[in-house]
Amino acid sequence: MSVFLLLGSRPQTDREVSPAGVARDVAAAAAWCRSLRRWGLLSAFALAPEPVTGLRACLIVRASCHAAAERLASDWGQVSGYQVSVTRLCAAAPGSGGGR
Repeated sequence: MSVFLLLGSRPQTDREVSPAGVARDVAAAAAWCRSLRRWGLLSAFALAPEPVTGLRACLIVRASCHAAAERLASDWGQVSGYQVSVTRLCAAAPGSGGGR
């Protein structure tokens, strides 16, 4: 299994969203994330306190290959409305963390 970073962003919009719509979207995204956790695919997540240039959330996931990570990204985009990009994470070599 490889580790991937999924970056979820949402372009700025002037569209009004109803409270019921927001609740439905949050419930769908939470259920999807619970499924990833249950399958052992979700390693970590981060939420932007104040969205910077549309960045809303990041997920670190495990997937068998880049294509599988792309499918997870597509699924996340469908439940969240985010535009999701995928980057494979690489382990840093010992001692490559920079000087003190």
